[in-house]
Amino acid sequence: MADFHQQEPITTLHRLTDEANTEALSFVSQTSVGNRVALVLPCLISELDGSALPEMVTQISNLGWLGRVIVGVDGADADSFRAAHTLFSSLPQPTTVIWNDSEDMQSFDREIGVSLGTGKGRNLWRCFGAVAGCEDIDTVVVHDADISTYEPAFVARLAHPIVDDRMGFDFVKGFYPRFDQHGLNGRVTRLLVGPLLDSLASAEPNHPSLRYLQSFRYPLAGEFAARASITTSFTMPEHWGVDISLLVAAQSLGARIAQTDLIDRYDHKHQILSPDDRDSGLHRMARDVISTLVSISGHGDIDVNDFDERINRALLSHRANAISNALPTNSAAETSTVELFSNLVREKRTPLPANLPSWEQLLVEFPNCIQDLMAVVESQSISPGETDTCP
Repeated sequence: MADFHQQEPITTLHRLTDEANTEALSFVSQTSVGNRVALVLPCLISELDGSALPEMVTQISNLGWLGRVIVGVDGADADSFRAAHTLFSSLPQPTTVIWNDSEDMQSFDREIGVSLGTGKGRNLWRCFGAVAGCEDIDTVVVHDADISTYEPAFVARLAHPIVDDRMGFDFVKGFYPRFDQHGLNGRVTRLLVGPLLDSLASAEPNHPSLRYLQSFRYPLAGEFAARASITTSFTMPEHWGVDISLLVAAQSLGARIAQTDLIDRYDHKHQILSPDDRDSGLHRMARDVISTLVSISGHGDIDVNDFDERINRALLSHRANAISNALPTNSAAETSTVELFSNLVREKRTPLPANLPSWEQLLVEFPNCIQDLMAVVESQSISPGETDTCP
């Protein structure tokens, strides 16, 4: 059962009653409201081979109130993009499918002075550019494409606090517990982000961004919503710290921010720990997250002894929580994860790559960049005009 605890400086929206989702859905289902909401779905082409994404598409098809869907596809060649286009073209909503790896898209990047690259941050950045080309959209909902416990109420729960003037938020982050029959998941959040934030904040308790980040229950969640005007103002990180960086970006823009409870249990694709390969799995993710948090803190160093105390307390706390809920404890795997994270905070950190410029910035130097982006999107469509792009 949800509580009603609030921790400043953000607002937490709980699901206190069975009517919470119904209220959100009822409000966004008003024609004048829902048709101005777009769902942005960044995805990897490999996710078409799993069971989660096709089922998600079926569920999204039932959101008759939703104004638009914008899908960014990473890792596709011509044949696999055709398969992705076929899948998403089945949606009844006006749908834009973006082939991020096409030659035309790479040419577009070069024309606006952006170096070539790939990853979730760039995918989001491109989708937000497409949002900027949609004059009929003022609210953007984002969620991942590999959610095995997906419920279409996610979209309404995230959009409602923005589109309902009685609440009037500008940015909303989702949160949830992650677990399955094998035990607790969300290792980077539970065993790295929480202890590291607490350790950094203990050295500077009045740091506004650290205190702010501590108030989020799941800062690495890929589910959020924002006013479209905010998404065009985001400079976009191209590393695994993107979700945390966007939280700080929303704060710096003076947005009114909330987090909302999405579901009783959430699960999606699990990353491997990859302790011996620093460039893959949770190893790579954890390195980027550590660098992101240290950069935000403004400190060059981490008190590693303080961090070790906190991460080991977290390990015991989560073990007790699993036991109290009759879940497996995975002691060996949890211990290995803690050992890796403890080693990583001791490593010399490499600088993070520069952020991609915001679309707001690009429009100053390249006034036609949004129209040019949308022209590329339309030209790479399998059947030009078949997938509705924005006016």
